Amino acid sequence: MYERRLLQKHLDETGREPHTDHALTPAEIIAVHADPAVHPRAPSLTSIPALLSTFQNEWDALVLEAFTLKQQHQQVRQELAQALYQNDAACRVIARLMRERDEARQSLASLQVSVHIEEPASAPAAPAPASAAAAASVSESMDVDNATPEDAYYARAAETAKTLSAARMKREAPANLTSADTWKTAVQAGAVVEALHTSTKPGITTLCIDASGDLALTGAKDNHAEVYSRVRDQTVATLKGHTKKLTAAVWIGQRIVTGSADKSVRIWEPKAAKEPQEEEGGMLALPSGWAKKTIIKEHAAEIAAIAVHPSMDYFASAAVDGTWAIHSVDGTTIISDRLDSHITCIAFHPDGMFLAIATADGCVKILDVKQRQILASLDVSSTPIGGLHFSENGYHFATTCETEVAIWDLRKQKKSHAWTPADLNGGHAFGPAPARFDASGKYLAIVCGLTLHVFKAKGWLQLAAVQMTSDDHPDPESYSIEDIAWVGPLSTAVAAVTNLNSLVYFAPPANE
Repeated sequence: MYERRLLQKHLDETGREPHTDHALTPAEIIAVHADPAVHPRAPSLTSIPALLSTFQNEWDALVLEAFTLKQQHQQVRQELAQALYQNDAACRVIARLMRERDEARQSLASLQVSVHIEEPASAPAAPAPASAAAAASVSESMDVDNATPEDAYYARAAETAKTLSAARMKREAPANLTSADTWKTAVQAGAVVEALHTSTKPGITTLCIDASGDLALTGAKDNHAEVYSRVRDQTVATLKGHTKKLTAAVWIGQRIVTGSADKSVRIWEPKAAKEPQEEEGGMLALPSGWAKKTIIKEHAAEIAAIAVHPSMDYFASAAVDGTWAIHSVDGTTIISDRLDSHITCIAFHPDGMFLAIATADGCVKILDVKQRQILASLDVSSTPIGGLHFSENGYHFATTCETEVAIWDLRKQKKSHAWTPADLNGGHAFGPAPARFDASGKYLAIVCGLTLHVFKAKGWLQLAAVQMTSDDHPDPESYSIEDIAWVGPLSTAVAAVTNLNSLVYFAPPANE
């Protein structure tokens, strides 16, 4: 529909219809006559109240539209902010990678330059390798000197992981490892060792056996650590210094590291041996004692656990407030960080590259120490985890809580086997003693009530169930097993400590 005057003018100039561009003649134009009468407004808009109501409705519609626009605007702002944060993070990662690449190129170029400088141009061909080796040695020593303690830890951890993982693929069980059939005859070995520590504050909280299998390191509520020799049947050292109960005590070679509720970690160095030769009866000489070397006060809460790195050059400590740290054996703190959960246990992976942390809310987090990144988070229990221990095979680990002992497979990140108290001895609850694999990864020891259960790994076939008895404490309700540890690399026995300051060994009769 067009105004006739304008349409006629357009036809005179072009001869075509303006919209479709088809040929059009004046004869084809149809006149349309409009009614000049205007329809009046609806009766509802003839009064002032009706007009006010209409204006109110229009105002409400405008306000709702403005609100919707503000919501959409805010959502767009949030999406934009998130995109900017992601872009910033990506730029930082790219910048870090480029910096590390440039540093690696620079180091390689410096090494090549130093090799060419040290190698004489006219020298005979034979001395050249020695010159290159010397240059490489100098460059390598310079890199070590310039490396930070944290870089040295990462390098040592990577070297240890490479060595251990390669050896694990070819490793076989020791030839003299105690066999499964032998463990089926296990009994309580000898009398219970009573009266360790002081009786004023009874209760041994932690146990660790040294590599020889002779020395048992215990920590207790009397604020002391003691070293008991099974061969000599006596306490050979008492370590005093902590002001509150001990919560962790471990061997690192002949060194001792203890953690306490007084928020400190102490390193104890062995003193010189009494005799350089063997003592009477063929027993190896012992240090004359252990002296306090270093006190570490990195944490602001009770120490929850200590774990030794497989390299034996470092160890990790964790506190109940969620802080954890890695230290060298001389007491230098290398790395420290914090989780958003309370920590109950920690353990290094057998290769040493990862750190597993158990929390009070029932989770196990597998942490990449270098990247500070949680690689896996496993929901283990609804109650705090009281025990965490890796198998030597590198992919199994055991968790202990009040209602369950479970075996987890890191490859699948799921539970592969589990026991409840009812599965073992009719409903006695799991105590504070954690489940532990032996050094070979072939056996697993679990404590339920006062009974030690030994299982063959992988098939999880029960080999032995031995109940602890004590002549001094005939009432089994009066004491509990607090911690256990395997004895020696050949898994000849399992040691256990109780809340009444006693130590007991379980072993096949042939190993007593």
